[in-house]
Amino acid sequence: MKKVIVHNLKTIPKDAAIYWNNNGSGFTKQLEIRKAITAFCEQPGIKKVWLSRKRKSTTAALKEFKDLYTPKNFYSMFEEFDDVFEMFYMEKSV
Repeated sequence: MKKVIVHNLKTIPKDAAIYWNNNGSGFTKQLEIRKAITAFCEQPGIKKVWLSRKRKSTTAALKEFKDLYTPKNFYSMFEEFDDVFEMFYMEKSV
């Protein structure tokens, strides 16, 4: 199964899923990305929400998430055909 990574973090490259989906290659880069993900997800003030993409695209689910929660930063990793996935996010300060 292919992993899908959705985020807007500057510490993680946009093509981060490539390092998970290639068998064996890029392992050191994968470790760096894992550290950045762990650092983000363990920050105080991080919130979690489950999103559904059943009968809609990932893009539509993300748009709905952004409209509802107005996140400053967000991150999620899930399998390619998952219907539901967990999103970690930090709210914008008002």
